[in-house]
Amino acid sequence: MGLIQLWLADRVSDNLVTHFKWGSANAIILAFLALTLAGCASTANVQSDPATEIIVSGQAGAANLLAAGETSPIAGSHELLAATEMPFVRSQPKSVAPFPLILNRTVQQYVNQYASQPQGLQQSFRRSQPYMADMVRELENEGLPRDLIYLAFAESGFSPKGDGPWQLEKATARRFGLTIDQWVDERRDPVKSTRAAAEYLATLHDASGADWRMTLVAWNNGDRSLDRYSRLRNASYDRMMAKLPHHTRSLMNRFMAVALIARHASDYGLDDISFNQPPHYRVFKVKGGTPLSYVAKQTNMTVEAIRQANPALLRDRVPTNVESYDIRVPDDELQAQLSEF
Repeated sequence: MGLIQLWLADRVSDNLVTHFKWGSANAIILAFLALTLAGCASTANVQSDPATEIIVSGQAGAANLLAAGETSPIAGSHELLAATEMPFVRSQPKSVAPFPLILNRTVQQYVNQYASQPQGLQQSFRRSQPYMADMVRELENEGLPRDLIYLAFAESGFSPKGDGPWQLEKATARRFGLTIDQWVDERRDPVKSTRAAAEYLATLHDASGADWRMTLVAWNNGDRSLDRYSRLRNASYDRMMAKLPHHTRSLMNRFMAVALIARHASDYGLDDISFNQPPHYRVFKVKGGTPLSYVAKQTNMTVEAIRQANPALLRDRVPTNVESYDIRVPDDELQAQLSEF
């Protein structure tokens, strides 16, 4: 048969290819980096225009959204919300500026709206947790701030369906190495799509002259929009919002709100977000054309559990047009988490 080759419980089946990696290795690497770099960690302030600054409260109440981009001065508020961040890493340990999060009246309204109905955001955080360590590693490999992980939540609520967490267009996804055909749509794979999104964001960041806000403007409107909105490069956040399309204002405000809530998740009754939790899955190279029912049988899993752990797969079979394909096999904890959704 020779359909799959994998090592399980130190036994090699005649139908089983080489064990590819253990997901927990990523957590060990991240923990080592945290220990070695902790001494040079910097403090990142959540900045705002002083006149419109608001401090996130743990008891944010429900409120209707203001029109995206609309702000109103708040007198007498000049405190800054601070968080300690680890330096971001490209090829070598190197400090990278955090994303300049803004908390003004409009962003506060988005925070309040999420806080008034926290169940949806809680489910999004839980769906992402098994993949979070790998996803953050992909961002850091490109020298990107960790906070940009929350752009995926603002884009899609971290849905595994449709166009995936990052909502990449097909042309952009293929440009950065993702496969989209009758067998797979790798935009739906949390880790692979994050790798492509990170490369795209890093490209836009370089093209924008290292301006994070303009990076997101280009992300939402396309590369050519950098020239169109270049006059906003040094504008205040409020002035920039007033000149951008509604869909861009909405995305940026949602992103700011989710990032701020995630930094203080427990204050909003949500589970704390961990960037270091080891992945609850193993990855195996499976021969092209192998039915998922065979993978499930060999790993004592259900076909549905294999499908849920591999949302990029469009059929109940490994693609036939490749020699082998990486398949995640969830452990019991991940299978339990996925079954909730």
